[in-house]
Amino acid sequence: MRVFLLNPPTDEPVRTPLLALGYLAAALQRAGHAVGLLDASAVAAPQGHAAVAEHVAQFRPDLVGLHVKTLAAQDAWSMARSLRERLGPEVPLVAGGPHVTVVPGEALAHGCDFAIRGEAEYTLVELADALQAGMQPREIAGLGVADGQGGGHWGPERGFIQDLDALASPVAALPLFDPAWYGQTVPVAYGGVLASRGCPAACTFCCNNVTGRRFRQRSAAAIAAELAELRDQWQLRAFSFLDDSFAVGRARVAELSEHLAPLGLHWTCTAHPAHLDSEVLGAMQRAGCGGIDIGTESGDPGRLRAIGKGVTVDRTLAVVRACRERGLHVVVNLMFGWPGETERELDNTLQFMDKAAEAGAWFNARGVLVPFPGTEEYERHCQQFSFEQWWLRDPPLRYAAFPAAWNHAEVLRAYAADAALERNFFRHSDAHLQRIQLALERKASLTLAHVAQPAPAITVPAAGSR
Repeated sequence: MRVFLLNPPTDEPVRTPLLALGYLAAALQRAGHAVGLLDASAVAAPQGHAAVAEHVAQFRPDLVGLHVKTLAAQDAWSMARSLRERLGPEVPLVAGGPHVTVVPGEALAHGCDFAIRGEAEYTLVELADALQAGMQPREIAGLGVADGQGGGHWGPERGFIQDLDALASPVAALPLFDPAWYGQTVPVAYGGVLASRGCPAACTFCCNNVTGRRFRQRSAAAIAAELAELRDQWQLRAFSFLDDSFAVGRARVAELSEHLAPLGLHWTCTAHPAHLDSEVLGAMQRAGCGGIDIGTESGDPGRLRAIGKGVTVDRTLAVVRACRERGLHVVVNLMFGWPGETERELDNTLQFMDKAAEAGAWFNARGVLVPFPGTEEYERHCQQFSFEQWWLRDPPLRYAAFPAAWNHAEVLRAYAADAALERNFFRHSDAHLQRIQLALERKASLTLAHVAQPAPAITVPAAGSR
């Protein structure tokens, strides 16, 4: 089979190859299929639907796979229509990715012949094998088959992949990514690596249907071998671990750090503060870690309990201070606009921000809560606030690009211009929305204060002052 994998064009400025496509392409290649791909979200890749469809057609595919994320769902379904017009009905389309996993029937209702729920490496290969053999793919685990009436037939559930080391290495698929798509003239490596899949946390704003709540890890030896290959053959020197929660398991982190230390690489990761302390941070730093994104989400104790975060404000501040003592760059992720959020709650988060910034923390850009499908926040509140299928019903959320330079105007633009604020999913009052806007600007100001050029002070009125 000739299988073409496509990350549809969006306004997201992607600058390194998409790891998800790499895993799928490597799986197909290992099974003997010919693979073409296009990361049309890359900064210099073909963008227009007609140009993308023509690029796909030139490969003469037998099957085309679409990677779909919720914020780009409308873009993906529009791209599917363009592909159908250019390729005709004889070339089947299969959709997968996080959005399809959560709302799988949507792909079949928007013109795709097949949809894949969950991790797709084995499902996609089995689909290609079945089509090549002229067999009916209706009973493939994890696969939906369109019925021609907007619905479909679903095969049995496919459990999460347990042996991650058995997957084909995505490094084998890197030659398929054209460096020119990313504005480069030399080969480009992935910007990130996966050491694990799944997250044991149960946060209400996160959908774990995609990778699961059971933590699954690759062996330390396999991760180190992959990184050594990326370093030696693809000139990789710095990267991010893309795990949902990197630091799960003290013994695991210690073993992995021992394998990473001799490689001489620099890396960052995202970690839950409950998994971090001075000893763990020391092991990570000796292995090349230079920065950590800490998921905290709120500085209000009541909100932390309500969203199932499993950590206290004091513990987060202790981790930030431990990072500062070791010279580690630390970004604290915070969110605003929770359903029922009060002025006092917002003030508590602002006070936490000041303490965290004093301890050396930077902060994430934007952060207004978006109720993604499949999350508890969506399921609990979509009817109450009438935002069912907002990703299809309303215009797409279009976020500003991240800072192109570290000056006040650019950071303020990227940090404080949050498209989700105007959407106001949870019907906050105008006064509360204004306070959230000021809080976003405060987050930008505190972050910029760590850079050489100080930012002007931004003051948020105290609760009850309006």
